Formats: sequence, C-alpha cells, structure tokens
Amino acid sequence: MAQNVPGRHRAPGRFSAMSELKTIAKESAQPAVKGAAIVAASGGLVASFAGTANAAEGSGPAVAADAATTTTAPAVVGPQAGSVQAPSALSSIGFVAKPASKTTTVKPLVIKDVQVETQRKEAKAKAAEDRAAARQAAANRTSTSASRSTTRTALPDPAPSASGIVGIAKSMFGVPYVYGGTTPSGFDCSGLTSYVYRQAGISIPRTASAQKAAATPVSSPRPGDLVFFGYPVYHVGIYVSPGTMIDAQRPGTTIGYHSIWTTPSGYGRF
Repeated sequence: MAQNVPGRHRAPGRFSAMSELKTIAKESAQPAVKGAAIVAASGGLVASFAGTANAAEGSGPAVAADAATTTTAPAVVGPQAGSVQAPSALSSIGFVAKPASKTTTVKPLVIKDVQVETQRKEAKAKAAEDRAAARQAAANRTSTSASRSTTRTALPDPAPSASGIVGIAKSMFGVPYVYGGTTPSGFDCSGLTSYVYRQAGISIPRTASAQKAAATPVSSPRPGDLVFFGYPVYHVGIYVSPGTMIDAQRPGTTIGYHSIWTTPSGYGRF
C-alpha cells in the first residue's frame, strides 16, 4: 500500500533580488559575479552590499537593509567617465577600474613681434645704405685726387725765358721741401729761387724779403720773374704763366707747378 510522504518544500518567505544575488555570488564562480558586476557598472548602476556576513537568507531585516543601501549612481558622461572610482561592491569582489591615460604633446606657441622684426629690417637696410655711401665717398675722393694730379702734370710747358730760369727750375721737380734748404737735396722757397738764379749766372739775396727789396718791381710779369707774397714778404716763387708758378711750398710737398693761390704782393725782375 502506497504511503504518501510529504515532500520537503522551501519555507515560504518574501523574495528579494538582492538576497538572491548574494546567494549566487557565494555558490557560483567569481568570474561570473565579476561579469555581472561589470555589466551593472557599465549601465551606471552601482549596488552596494551592506549587512553582516552571517545575515539569514530571506530574513526581513536583511532585506530591509539591502533595500536601504541600494543606490543608483548617476551615469558619468564626458571626459571624466574614465576617472570614476570603482564602487565598493565592485572592489569587494576584486574589480579595479583603471583610468585611461593619454599623453598629449603640446607644441610651444611662438609669437613674433612684428614691430621688432620691422625695426631690425630697417636697421639692416640703413647699415647697408651707409656702407654704400661710404664706398661712394671714398671713390669720389680718389677720383678727385687723380683729377687734380692729372691737372697739375698736364699743364703746358711755358715758353722758355731768355735767361733760361724756368728750364732750370723745372729740373728741380720732385725735390722735397726742407726748411732752410739751399741744395738739390732739399729747398725752402727762397733757397730754391737763389739756387736757380745762381745756376743761370745771376746772384740774388738769400731771403724772400731781401730778394724783393733788390729786384726791379714789374706790373706785367714774364716767365722767370719772381712773385712775392705778404707784407712783409713771407713767400717767393718763380712766375711761369698767369695763375701758375714753380716754388717750394711747405713741409711734405715737393718742387713742381703750383697755383698762385692769392693776390701777390708784387713781382720782381733781375
């Protein structure tokens, strides 16, 4: 005769999803729980478990505690989403969220001062202009000096005088000026005139003032006459043509054709 044996059934009680999740976590492998937790975190929902470890399954107080500690975390949108800290429930099962790292190289921004650049360009251009002007001035001076030299050497030879004074004076070209000099190694002004006249056979005084005093004054000089300067006389030369004479001028010069630079104080003839 068959005997009816009553089956064992689970005590009736209130169903709790959180309690069920705890039970599954205890009895199942940890990777599955981690996966479920990751799914929950990716949706922006964070479940935080509270209560004692030995709380009875399905008991009223435990369920109430679970309901009270269940929170919904707001979803994080934007650049801060990668820096959200892992919830306590995820960290309790070994899940650690690492923020994404990205290194960005920032190139320095170089700002040029337009005014400074313009001033530098203007200064450079001005320096180039100054150098060009200096070179041109030097070239002009050289050209002027060469022109003067050509003018001096290109003077026409005067007609020889009867006494040959101008010819003798020309033979002394290039002899340097020497103060007090009376020989072809060096002459001063009156030393030259007295030497040239002596070579022509005419004896005249040594100094310029004495030569003027001894000479016969003339108003229309001819080549070979003496030309005097100053009151009292301080310089003498040998007249060649209007505006031109041969003389020993000053230190640093040589005997040659020179211009009559000022109005003479008189002319003399021997």
